[in-house]
Amino acid sequence: ATNRVALVATHATGCSYLYPDPDEAESKELFRQQDGQHEAFYQFETVVRRRLRTVINMDLHSVATESLMAGGLAMALTYINRVVSSLGPADRLSPRLLAISSTGDSAAQYINYMNSFFTAQKLNIPVDCCMLGQDSGLLQQGCDITGGVYLKVEYIERLLEYLIWMFLPSVPVRKMLGAPPPIRVDYRAACFCHRQLVDIGYVCSVCLSIFCKFNPVCTTCHAVFQPPKIMPAMKKKKEAGKGKPAATAAVAQKSAK
Repeated sequence: ATNRVALVATHATGCSYLYPDPDEAESKELFRQQDGQHEAFYQFETVVRRRLRTVINMDLHSVATESLMAGGLAMALTYINRVVSSLGPADRLSPRLLAISSTGDSAAQYINYMNSFFTAQKLNIPVDCCMLGQDSGLLQQGCDITGGVYLKVEYIERLLEYLIWMFLPSVPVRKMLGAPPPIRVDYRAACFCHRQLVDIGYVCSVCLSIFCKFNPVCTTCHAVFQPPKIMPAMKKKKEAGKGKPAATAAVAQKSAK
C-alpha cells in the first residue's frame, strides 16, 4: 500500500490512538470480509469503533472540559517521525496532518501549540484544520505557519464534501483547485500569567515570555527586571520674543542718561 493513515483522539483526560491499534501485536483477532466490504476498510472500522468506546468510557467521570488538542498534534508528529525513520533509502513519504475540532481556543496550551506548529514547519509537514461551528485563532496560526488549509464548516451535513474537496488533494494539486480565499489570521499571543489572548503586553527579554501586566520577576526564567520609570515632565520652552520689551526699555533708559 502506498498510503498510510493514523487516527488520534484528543479528549479531556489525554490523547489516544484510535488507529492503528496499539494493542495489535497482542490481539489475535482475524478480520474477514463482510457484505462486500474491503478487508482493510472493515479492519479500520472495527478497530476505530472499539477504541472509541474505550476513550468515551475514560471521560465519563471527568470534570475537565478542554480537549488536549496540542497533545494530539504532538502525538501525530511523533508517529510521522517514527514512520519516516523506518523507511528505506529509496522510499519517499509526503506526510500531512489534519485536525478536526469543534472546540474553541485553549490559551492554556499556547506554548504546546506553538512548539507543535514550529516542529511541523521544520519537518515540512503541512497542518490542515477543519473547525466545526466555531473558529480557533491558534489553529489558524498553525495552518498559516505550516502552509496548510484552514476551513470553518458551518453546516455539519456538508462535512464530507469539504473533506473530499479541500483536504483530500495533495498540496501541489490544491493550487489547481478553486479554493476559497484565505482568511485574516488572528496572530494574538496568549499571556503566560492568565493564559488570555492579548493585543499589547510585556515580553521578557531573556526567554520571550509574554505577560499582560508588568511583573518584576519572570515566572518562566526567573529573570529580575526594574520597574518602568516615570518620565519627568518636560518644562515648557519660553515663547519666542518673550523678555524683549524689558531689554528695549533698559537700553532706552541708558541712552537717556
